[in-house]
Amino acid sequence: MSTHPDLPDTLVHFTGRPRGQNDAPPDFAHGTAEERMVSILHSGVLRGAPDFWADAPVLCFSEATEAARRAMLRHGVGGRGPYAPWGVVLDRQRLIQAGARPVLYLSREEMDQTHDLPRRIRNRRVRYDPGLSDWLHEREWRLCFEEGETPELPLTRELVVGVIVGRQDWMPPPRTAGAAEVAADLQAGVRSARAQMESLKAMTAALPGFHSMSVSVSAASTKFAGTADRLARWYWNGDDLVPDGVFDVREQQMRTAQHGPRPALEVGWSFEFTGEEEVW
Repeated sequence: MSTHPDLPDTLVHFTGRPRGQNDAPPDFAHGTAEERMVSILHSGVLRGAPDFWADAPVLCFSEATEAARRAMLRHGVGGRGPYAPWGVVLDRQRLIQAGARPVLYLSREEMDQTHDLPRRIRNRRVRYDPGLSDWLHEREWRLCFEEGETPELPLTRELVVGVIVGRQDWMPPPRTAGAAEVAADLQAGVRSARAQMESLKAMTAALPGFHSMSVSVSAASTKFAGTADRLARWYWNGDDLVPDGVFDVREQQMRTAQHGPRPALEVGWSFEFTGEEEVW
């Protein structure tokens, strides 16, 4: 834990920074900042993409202090307006362990002189020309990937501290899975059930009266953002970041199960002892 007021213990990955006319988001990140947040919490990963001065995917974070975050959300910094109030708050030390480092702010001449650096270092460079290209307010860090490497950072419980959202009590809405995804889930469940059955058979084969076994497998078409469950939540009220409890995805699942559709597909086997039946 840092004791310096200008070195926060957390960094933020904003999903909605203000963009210029020729600054389009990557193909997988179209939509609003809220929609990108929903996608992140459902997928459980942050995905990198080539950015300014980078020729391979990078993931970007802001080392802004809590006071600076409020300024960025309230009126913005740098003349492009405020940042959208949607962001993932991440543990600084865990990001360092994952390979993230502060960017290198260099002049145009220095950028030309360092073009032959190894890719991971080269793609941490950001041009700094006061009045022309000035992004110091972002206090940017980058996690750089090699070309051909999968540009993803899994959102583990140790890494993610919480989430900034734009509305009080906001929850990532469930989504409807396609037929192919449901079928894939069912196949994975069947493989797992078979492995469990073989293990149980080995354990129960010597029991008197053992006859057969029943294991149910289901695949639902409604998917929930399990990554968010029990994470801390702060909402932006237009002036301040306000603590707003935690995400309760399990309660959301139970409410949906009470009023929503049944599992899309089910498979089962029998499990019996002579003269009686056990349900597993």
